[in-house]
Amino acid sequence: MTNLKWILGPKPEDMPFNWQSKITELFKLETGETYTQTTFRMLGIPEWYGNKILIDSSLYPSAESLMGVMWCKPLLDDRIRIVALVLDNAVQNNSHGSDIINEVITLSRNRGKKHIQLEVRESNVRAQNFYSRHGLEIEQTIANYYSNEDGLVMSGKL
Repeated sequence: MTNLKWILGPKPEDMPFNWQSKITELFKLETGETYTQTTFRMLGIPEWYGNKILIDSSLYPSAESLMGVMWCKPLLDDRIRIVALVLDNAVQNNSHGSDIINEVITLSRNRGKKHIQLEVRESNVRAQNFYSRHGLEIEQTIANYYSNEDGLVMSGKL
């Protein structure tokens, strides 16, 4: 798909219902996580440079254009936290994840941020390997972080 590009996204709770439904479907399919309108509000994702959506520009602005989501937010004065990074299976392994994490790291570093962190399922070794390739290391385990398993905190310097 050559029409794919990352664009700035609105705050999750400000997205139209059909976009929220598409995101909910994407997260359920790719991560097993259930996102609801309450979840969108609770995440506290601001409107800022770390809030991106991957779209197929040939289908945009239809919700069917959504192929990925990257949500992160500032944390403390010098840190960002990746809240969610998910790609539709059809576009995985095509550098889209690396492209957006590298972009957000560069933008954050340029704005004085020094650290990055996230949580990942203990069973999601593929994601752990991806984040390790981008300089993050497992810092600690959080018991019962997810509804059915432990989570790992991964962090790194920007």
